[in-house]
Amino acid sequence: MLRRALLASFLVSTLAAPVAAKGVLYDCDLKANRAMGWVSNKMAFVFDGKGDVQIVDSVVLHYVGNPVPARVRRTGDVARLNWTLSGAVDRVGQIIPTISYSAKLDLKKLTVEVLAKPARFPQRFTGKGRCTQRKNR
Repeated sequence: MLRRALLASFLVSTLAAPVAAKGVLYDCDLKANRAMGWVSNKMAFVFDGKGDVQIVDSVVLHYVGNPVPARVRRTGDVARLNWTLSGAVDRVGQIIPTISYSAKLDLKKLTVEVLAKPARFPQRFTGKGRCTQRKNR
């Protein structure tokens, strides 16, 4: 509940900001059943209209507390995004120094695929889903 409230307040403040006047938010619902919590069922990708992208989901809110920047490479209708989180702790209390995330966001089909890869661990966690495009009016 708290995470939804934080996400909602972030979305409202981001979309209300003058910088976001030309921006777009992709509100995505993912199926990440086997991701053990490392890929959220709900993610938001905020393109600010200047080429910068911010990512927010429950993992980011838990470990960082606010949206994180992502590197973006766009080819046609597909945006490939990369970001990292540091200092996460798994269910048994083991510190994961870095988790590298990558996402493929199809801006035309409004689909997303996300991959999370913890450093020094063999596991990979994935999620796929659909997005809704939201523009500031």
